[in-house]
Amino acid sequence: MTTEIVEIKSQFEQLQNKYKEFLPKVDPALIEDLLLRLIENPQEIPSYLVEVFTEPGLDTDSIRRFIMIRTGQCPAIYDNGTHFAVHQRLTLEDLQVISQAEGVIEVTGEYSGGLGSWGASHEHRQLAHQV
Repeated sequence: MTTEIVEIKSQFEQLQNKYKEFLPKVDPALIEDLLLRLIENPQEIPSYLVEVFTEPGLDTDSIRRFIMIRTGQCPAIYDNGTHFAVHQRLTLEDLQVISQAEGVIEVTGEYSGGLGSWGASHEHRQLAHQV
């Protein structure tokens, strides 16, 4: 393996560690996809279907209101009020706010561009490092 390839792998591993450090509840694939789109077109905030998994027993109406205030969109609610999905324009700052909200255990999503009919499609990942 060339030193250039080793360096690329090392830098990528460091980046993955930063994701875990600063946005531990966010799917790394979502972060990478968002960063690539923001770099490709910094003038446009991309649209995503964002899915948030929460602890059971939280006030679903309160979470719904929070999402509506933040995004202007009404979320779809699944899995007895522990899985929320909403189409929104997304930034890294949004991911940070969402992931730090009380009761959030995971944030994932997919780029949706202009597609308005894309529905929730993720299952909560049972990761060993989650508390």
